[in-house]
Amino acid sequence: MSHPLTISSQTVPLNTQTLFLLSTSGSQSSIEKHNKALQKLGANIVYFTFGHKITAESYAHLLRSPIMLGGAVTGQGLKSSIIPYIDKIEELAKSTGAVNTVVNIGGKLYGYNTDAFGFETALQNHFKSSGIHIKTAVIYGNGGVSGVAAHVLRKLGIDVTMTGRNAERVKPKMEELQLKKFDGPYDLVVNATQVSSTDIDNVPSLLDVLSGCKMVFDHNMPEKDERTNYLKEYCDSNGIYFIPGKNMYVPQMIKQWKLFLDGADCKGCQLKVTEENIAKTWELEV
Repeated sequence: MSHPLTISSQTVPLNTQTLFLLSTSGSQSSIEKHNKALQKLGANIVYFTFGHKITAESYAHLLRSPIMLGGAVTGQGLKSSIIPYIDKIEELAKSTGAVNTVVNIGGKLYGYNTDAFGFETALQNHFKSSGIHIKTAVIYGNGGVSGVAAHVLRKLGIDVTMTGRNAERVKPKMEELQLKKFDGPYDLVVNATQVSSTDIDNVPSLLDVLSGCKMVFDHNMPEKDERTNYLKEYCDSNGIYFIPGKNMYVPQMIKQWKLFLDGADCKGCQLKVTEENIAKTWELEV
């Protein structure tokens, strides 16, 4: 027997075989969008997020529950700190020092990184369409996505360094990633923080690294929640080519949901969906 669960204005089925997917961040609109897509697929899965802080150890413990299919790992420094609590980690996640996707298979946690694929896809597409040649880059911020950015930029043969609002936090991250400091101007600025949601005029050192750059990639997506992207406004006003975070988010999300759904064991049978199925069901522009 199925019992309905109401999430805001949305009702989703719930029974003793329902599996749950978690995320450490996400808006109400994201919850509704993902659950709507899961229902279209006929998957007995409920997706939800929670906004309070949680430690990596507690999150991993929660994801081991037999009712958990897995979880997305975002924010709070969890992408790196959760690694010691994962049973098996793919090589790419090890190389980037960041896990953004955890799948629970038989009580064991498997860690993956789909951010690198999304970031590289976004860059390659825009390098090609813009015709802009990128030789140097600076990552602004030292969070979980910074390791992903450094890995991809190096793979593409781009010299990369790092800066941010807090020099004391940036320095050990640079040492961890074996990055060396060099001065700009930089061809590409990668924003790995939330600063584009605020007035960037008062953000320490950001305007300095933007000076003379050709292209900006913004990992943050305030526009997704209908908020102003001040970094995009700055780029538009100053003739700087801007790559929105959505262009990374869509390909990485397709990869992420493929991992989740391939691991799902609903009503005794595994779901088999293609990346094309996911793109269509989630109504994604690829």
